[in-house]
Amino acid sequence: MGTRSNIAYQKPNGKVVVMYCHYDGYPEYNGKILGKHYNNRAKAHALVDNGYQSSLKPTIIESNEGRVHQDPPETYHSLHSYLMNLKDSWDIEWVYLFKNNNWYVAETKYIELLNAGDKAKFLHERDFMPLWAYFTKNDIAVGD
Repeated sequence: MGTRSNIAYQKPNGKVVVMYCHYDGYPEYNGKILGKHYNNRAKAHALVDNGYQSSLKPTIIESNEGRVHQDPPETYHSLHSYLMNLKDSWDIEWVYLFKNNNWYVAETKYIELLNAGDKAKFLHERDFMPLWAYFTKNDIAVGD
C-alpha cells in the first residue's frame, strides 16, 4: 500500500495546480526529493504540470519511466477550494505546496464528526509549514 500525496503549486492569480503521487508520499522521501531536485519555480511547475506519478525520482524523465498512469494535473480556483475538495480524498496523507518560491508540507488528519462517530479528513491553509521547518522540527537530515 502506498503513502499517497498531492503535490501542487499556487499561481499568482491564486489558482492551485495539483498532481497525484501514489507511493512514498511521506516527507522523508517525497519531501527530500522535492527539496533537493525540484527546489525552484520552473522545476516545481514542470513536475506538477507533468501530472500523475507512481513515485518521484530526481528527474521527471526518471519519474515517468515507472508511472502506470498519465493523468493530467487538476486545477482549482483557489487553495481553499482544493482543500475543501480534499476532504473527499480519503487516501491522501501528505500535501506539498510550492508557493512564494518555497515548498510547504501538511499532513492530512482525520477529524471525528459529531454525528455517530463518522470521520472526515480536513486540512486548512494554516496546517502547512515550510518543508525546511518540518525537517528541522522532526530532526530529519536533508542531505540523505
